[in-house]
Amino acid sequence: MSAEHYHRVDMSKYFNIKQKAFLINMSESRDKETYESLSGTIVGRSGDSIALQIPYPTDYASQSSQARKHTFKLNTEAMGSGIQVIADLVKVEAGNILHLKLRSNLEMYQRRQVPRIDTTVKLIQVQRSSSLEAYRKEFLRITDQLKSQGVPANLQMQDATVNLGVGGVRVVCEAKVTPFALSLFLLDFDDNDTPVCALGDLVWERLEKDSRMCGYRFILVSKADQERISSYIQAQRKKQKVFVPQAKAYWELLDRMVNDGALKQH
Repeated sequence: MSAEHYHRVDMSKYFNIKQKAFLINMSESRDKETYESLSGTIVGRSGDSIALQIPYPTDYASQSSQARKHTFKLNTEAMGSGIQVIADLVKVEAGNILHLKLRSNLEMYQRRQVPRIDTTVKLIQVQRSSSLEAYRKEFLRITDQLKSQGVPANLQMQDATVNLGVGGVRVVCEAKVTPFALSLFLLDFDDNDTPVCALGDLVWERLEKDSRMCGYRFILVSKADQERISSYIQAQRKKQKVFVPQAKAYWELLDRMVNDGALKQH
């Protein structure tokens, strides 16, 4: 399942220019109760280095890599299989380009289709032209408020038909409105619990008749809420008499490697 490579091997050969890739936060200083990720496009590669362009401003450029080390799991696909490798942030260039140094612990795994469900939930979608850091602050403010005060009395959530998975959501947007790269979601499963709060980035969009379909990947969500989404999907699939597969590891949604000692080896 895994393959070890030495630094003298050209690690970048497993990645292609213009290839989509995910960065999953594995920094020691991260909140280990929260899943945090980025989506981007590979714009450069050489030896043990990768340049990844993020489609929205991040706060990494303002943080000194010497003062705070940022470590990620770089995750993408090659030859139909998933590949992942630990990468350290070296610098951030103009245009939201992150330069990453790859470690010699490349792992390959079998990609699996994450279960999804067409369903109706109560939903609020908030989007505006803001940086990732601004959205992160709003995410933290809302989640703290939900924990301490519960759902605000003036919170107006509306029924919405969505396609939901642990990793993201597909929603109907206004056809005449251009969607922003980031959106904040509140989803209520009517389970006597607070709404799930998740930040998503826009993966794709397409026009269908008089509406615009938008697919978002969750890049900031608590792991507890990930479990709630998974349980909700499993319950809905059972109600609809849809085959419910056994729980499996979807590595592109985990902030760990197949080899749990990979980080310690560096």
